[in-house]
Amino acid sequence: MDFGLVITRIIHILASSFWVGAAIYLAVLLEPRVRSTSADLERQLLNRTSKLNSLWITGAAVVTMLTGMALVSTTPGRSFSDLGSGGWGTMILIGIIATVAAFLVSGGAGAFTAKLRRGLESGEASEEQLASYRRGLSILGYLNAALVIIAVATMASARYA
Repeated sequence: MDFGLVITRIIHILASSFWVGAAIYLAVLLEPRVRSTSADLERQLLNRTSKLNSLWITGAAVVTMLTGMALVSTTPGRSFSDLGSGGWGTMILIGIIATVAAFLVSGGAGAFTAKLRRGLESGEASEEQLASYRRGLSILGYLNAALVIIAVATMASARYA
């Protein structure tokens, strides 16, 4: 086996594991806890973590996508022309669609986080607006976690299809 391919697989596994873990952690554990605190503590937490979270999670997503494409292109006996045909091609196609969707949903969640942070900082957002930002963030967080799980699960199981 090619050493570069081994390194690519390891990087892919690490990045995708981080991406999945972070998505689940944020949606299931952190976001509900932050929401249940005072507005001042919520603002402080968002100010300290949201930009860093975005950087690391977006970085992991990009690395996952790039190394995933590299792995698809180096799969023996397979190519991008197989996408959507047969078990392997269908699973990889579903994984690619879920990956891109998760990346876009994550961007939407980042936008809601920024709106919430600005609303808390300025004090100009009404309670209804803040509640709307929180609801949107929560929904997008769960959707993102589900899409990332689907993406990784379908691509990982494609080799058995």
